[in-house]
Amino acid sequence: AQIDAAALAAALDGLRDSLAQRWSDLNRAGVLVEDKGLSIALHYRLARERAHAVALIAELLPGADSTLRVFSGKMVVNVMAARAPDKAHAVRSLVERCNAAAAFFAGDDVNDEPVFASAPAHWLTLRVGCAGPASHARFCLEVQQEMAPLLDRILSLC
Repeated sequence: AQIDAAALAAALDGLRDSLAQRWSDLNRAGVLVEDKGLSIALHYRLARERAHAVALIAELLPGADSTLRVFSGKMVVNVMAARAPDKAHAVRSLVERCNAAAAFFAGDDVNDEPVFASAPAHWLTLRVGCAGPASHARFCLEVQQEMAPLLDRILSLC
């Protein structure tokens, strides 16, 4: 099915307006707004008072708006159209379009879990960060710095 990117982006216009009206409040609270077109990420990693930043974000997000999907990540709240495809859909589409037999997918955040959960058994899925919430990834690395040596090792086997 064809994805209507313009309609998915337009679903965020009301939130864009709300964020623009409260720009100074967000800025003072240390919230960085990253508009990615098809999603908006509200980062609060740099906030001095994270609880205040999270409360402000919650105040600005539509509580009962079923047209938007809101999910949290590492010091970020993400918003996208409810009917937008997730990362799992994107990875499956890429694998299909490239006519690849399998995929190697690594991730470190909540929005990577749909890929891990739906990956066929022959895909290599890897979560960076073994501590924390349970993951559907088949393997994990403790820290990001272990990724380069892993990739070097994989390439040496080719």
